[in-house]
Amino acid sequence: MNGAFSTMIQNLLRLEFFQLLFPFLLALAILYGVLSWALKEQIPKSARGLISIIFAFFVMLYASVNPTLYEFLSNISGVWFIVASAILFLVILFGLTGLNLSNITEWKWSQFAIALIILYIVAVLFFNAMPAFSPDILFDSDIWSIIFFIVILAIVLYYLGKEEKKEG
Repeated sequence: MNGAFSTMIQNLLRLEFFQLLFPFLLALAILYGVLSWALKEQIPKSARGLISIIFAFFVMLYASVNPTLYEFLSNISGVWFIVASAILFLVILFGLTGLNLSNITEWKWSQFAIALIILYIVAVLFFNAMPAFSPDILFDSDIWSIIFFIVILAIVLYYLGKEEKKEG
């Protein structure tokens, strides 16, 4: 049986509300933000708004004839919501164990071990909760090669970005 909320969603889908209005609003926000950031002094606010609206209408026109934009935005936003939920769960677990992420450079080795165990638990829960991901992905050699490369890259970037202490 359909409730009022699901009926409303189905009506909005039938009216192509998500396919047309959301890409329009997203393009409007992005374009106005970029113009305000990059050309705040050169272009007045009203002109930035008008330019953003005009280009956002073109994005809406493009979305009306090309449904792949709607599919892309809906797929990517769903995936990012799932990833954000996993990160939030990870932060909650860190908080419950007393690990403070703001001073990660001052952690002891035991705190890093606890963090790695928590990361492993979250990864297993995340991959098992996602039907699109197979648990076999954790044992794929390509994945571990990529993880190894990222860890090495992170260590190199950490040491390259570390400021040297001046002596004297």
